Amino acid sequence: MEQPKEPHSVSLKGADFYTDLLNHQFPLPLPPKSSASYINPGTALDHKPGENDDEFIFDPVLTLPPSFGSAYVGETFSCTLCANNELLADADRLVSSVKIEAEMQAPSGTNPLQLMQADDDSPNPQVKPGESLQKIVQFDLREEGSHTLAVNLSYSETTISKDQAASSGRVRTFRKLYQFVARSCLSVRTKVSSAPSADSEDRQKYIIEVQLENMADGTITLKTVTFNTKPTFKSTSLNWDAVQSDMQHTSSPVMAPRDVIQIAFLVDQRTDGPDKEVTKDGRIILGQLSIQWRTEMGDSGFLSTGWLTTKRR
Repeated sequence: MEQPKEPHSVSLKGADFYTDLLNHQFPLPLPPKSSASYINPGTALDHKPGENDDEFIFDPVLTLPPSFGSAYVGETFSCTLCANNELLADADRLVSSVKIEAEMQAPSGTNPLQLMQADDDSPNPQVKPGESLQKIVQFDLREEGSHTLAVNLSYSETTISKDQAASSGRVRTFRKLYQFVARSCLSVRTKVSSAPSADSEDRQKYIIEVQLENMADGTITLKTVTFNTKPTFKSTSLNWDAVQSDMQHTSSPVMAPRDVIQIAFLVDQRTDGPDKEVTKDGRIILGQLSIQWRTEMGDSGFLSTGWLTTKRR
């Protein structure tokens, strides 16, 4: 695969889930303002110049280096791909049919990515000198281990003769790889116990005890923790979001790194519900635990466990 010569380049910016490695960097060089290829560096900022918050500890430009550390399972990988045409305005070459493709190589296999438009562009745009083509990548992280974002860029390069006629053209392609590791954000441990019931033995109750531990490097806020039961059962929260006549909702728990929190649910069998669902080895299927949280930077995360079961009486 032929490598393109300068001044063509590709840069990536905007990893919004991992902020420890943010640094101030402009994707394009800064020629004199009198130059035809001058681009305002403010276009690389995530907000308008002059709106910076002096108390905000991070730089206003988010960049994605070739190796940027860890992401967390349950969160969404998100970044912007920028293909910049750095030719001078009077160059004897023309760039057209620019196309960006990306795929995520996860431990379970390769996943083609559907890129979203970051600006108004045509399917095969002609990126003029000093302009850029931007695409947004989003990928839900669902497994631990090494991930690789593979980016392919292709474009047509046409040489213009002195009489402004296209004399020759060729297609150029190149590929860049960006690696990171997806780690577990929350450690979940569960325990199912039978609860005493004043009703007949046919109507059973269970207590679901859950221990959550923050395995991330930063603080997270738990938004919702629910237990989604099979139709045979119904679930009642015994946590901060419990609804009682003499109890008001408390604020969502905030967990610092390595903090542990205990939560519980009461699972009651419905009197008019369908029959219990049983696994091949004779265990009763109760339901699934669903957890939603937000990081200290506002990114959302979601985790769902497998089916929780218990032995038949």
